[in-house]
Amino acid sequence: MILGLETATSICSVGIADGEQIIAELRFNIKNIHAEILAESIDQLLKLSGIALEQIAAFAVSIGPGSFTGLRIGLATAKGLAFASGKPLVAVSTLQAQAAVSNQYSVNGKQCSVIPVIKAREGEVYTACFQNAWPLPIPQSDEMLLTAAHFQQWLQPPAVLCGNGVAMLQKRGALENLSDIAVVPEAAAMLSGGVIARLGATKLARGEIADLPNLEPRYLQEFEIGPRK
Repeated sequence: MILGLETATSICSVGIADGEQIIAELRFNIKNIHAEILAESIDQLLKLSGIALEQIAAFAVSIGPGSFTGLRIGLATAKGLAFASGKPLVAVSTLQAQAAVSNQYSVNGKQCSVIPVIKAREGEVYTACFQNAWPLPIPQSDEMLLTAAHFQQWLQPPAVLCGNGVAMLQKRGALENLSDIAVVPEAAAMLSGGVIARLGATKLARGEIADLPNLEPRYLQEFEIGPRK
């Protein structure tokens, strides 16, 4: 069984997967509470599911891109669990996880790309292109940071768009006059610790174990304090 942590966005979630089956998860979609509830959520999840920490074979964490603070909190907790238990840690791309929860959608029955879109700074999104596949969406591009205008130029329909950055793109008109585009409602494709655990189990079976001492969040941009110039 794998314990997964998702803290890359406003969602703070922990979950347990047994292979490809999610068996338990807790999820909060409330901003700025990750530091206060993450450790307690792990304790409660184990208690409510009747699973001892010793039964967990490995840990998985959403590694980004996403919120700087959220990613640091999630990775620090995951590293602590892995170091203390001597068990492996698996890093899961947040964009790949977002694509994975949207892989049941299509555009008019066509085979199409899945494009996860996660909010970054004002007017910018983290995104990448994935081929719809089970159990892991297959990357078809690098992960990148794009402005709304550049996103419209980069996008190649047909495509399924998902994630908390889609609403911003719509508001800025970046999706206007585009055909063969399907937009997944944010509430229908939310990130979770259970999804991270499931994808982590697949990656663990493939031998994709993180280099624990050197693992860092995948930011894709530098941290800035104060307003942007």
